[in-house]
Amino acid sequence: MTPTLPWASLPPLVNVEEAIVIMRCKMWRLRKFGLVRSFGRRNQVELAFASTLVICFTAYAIFRSYLMFSDIISNNIWKTDFFTLWSSGKFALTHPISQIYNRQALQDFQMDLGERPNYPVAFIHPPSFIFLIMPLGFMSYYVAYAVWCLGTFLCYFLVSRCKRIRSAATFLSIFAPATIVTLAFGQTGFLTAALLLAGFRLAGSRPVLGGILFGLVSIKPQLGILIPIALISARLWRAFAAAAGTVCILVFASSVAFGWSIWQLWLSRLAAHADWAAGGSIRYSPTITANLVSLGVDPAAARVVQLGVAAVVMITIWICFHQGATLIATAALLVGIFLVTPYAYVYDLTILTSAVLLIIAEKSRAQVRLTIAEMIILSSSLVLPIIMMETWRLSQIRVVPLLLLFGLILWWIFRSDRQHSLISDA
Repeated sequence: MTPTLPWASLPPLVNVEEAIVIMRCKMWRLRKFGLVRSFGRRNQVELAFASTLVICFTAYAIFRSYLMFSDIISNNIWKTDFFTLWSSGKFALTHPISQIYNRQALQDFQMDLGERPNYPVAFIHPPSFIFLIMPLGFMSYYVAYAVWCLGTFLCYFLVSRCKRIRSAATFLSIFAPATIVTLAFGQTGFLTAALLLAGFRLAGSRPVLGGILFGLVSIKPQLGILIPIALISARLWRAFAAAAGTVCILVFASSVAFGWSIWQLWLSRLAAHADWAAGGSIRYSPTITANLVSLGVDPAAARVVQLGVAAVVMITIWICFHQGATLIATAALLVGIFLVTPYAYVYDLTILTSAVLLIIAEKSRAQVRLTIAEMIILSSSLVLPIIMMETWRLSQIRVVPLLLLFGLILWWIFRSDRQHSLISDA
């Protein structure tokens, strides 16, 4: 007697087609969630790769959190960058604003607060940034630190959410090394990443609001160099006009509040600020200039190389945004920021984490699995803050992951015939 096969009783054509459709639907639902999915979940190598990243990031978060809470318990508040922001806010409330750019006057005030500096600190932000830090001056240090970190992180976390990769976005927003480092420094990384990402998300659907957010990026002007190029290339004129108007309003308001000479004073100190930054801890700067100087290249020659690379990146961003503010073009811009600007620090790499999330979201939309080489490049970009903070030899080539990631994005853009999705749809 011939055994009956399990599928023999099914109508051969209809049920097979239905089974295929059902299987595809289930696979799509499975692929919608999880960090593992984003790195190719079914393959054992990819599973091990993703698991290693999860363990590594979690362990580093625990390690840095221990150091951070040890400083808090021991009342060692002077070593964080947030002390500079907080003390500058207090200084602005009690002294003539023009004196905030006087490094010696600011340091004397910080010494009166009890600071024990290992190196001189300075307030190098534009006058419009003073509006942001003055409210911190009304608070005690720990209250201000909590309000600043939690408030800016919440903005970053909400903006980083992506409906296609919810679990991946949630995990990386919280546990990515750049997040942990920014919390430890108490710096502006969350805020600038949130403004940039939200600006591009809204530039198409709500151009005025998106443009306002772009204008607010001018509190860290070195991170907004590529924004006008992208908006003009994508023909987002209303967003561009709103951004330009916001910058003008900030300049006018700060001039009225702090004196008409305040911007001239800030501009006159830029060269001195650049020299001060170059003489600081350049191992924590991921820019091309800092990397070349740390390798022994003459600073003047390093700046020439930086200008050359910046010109190439600007032209490339112009080309990328001709199709609009797509996920992949926005990712290219976020990575390109660090290749264009001569001044950025490790806590700004939350912007790089956002770029990686956009890439994963685009791959999810296209239902394309990452290759092992692509996973290595993305992972090295995420691990870059650990490399810069905890190693010496590897940090000497810290710009390499940025160059590789930027090149990979361009390869995807120019080789692919696919229509990339707009970032507003992410």
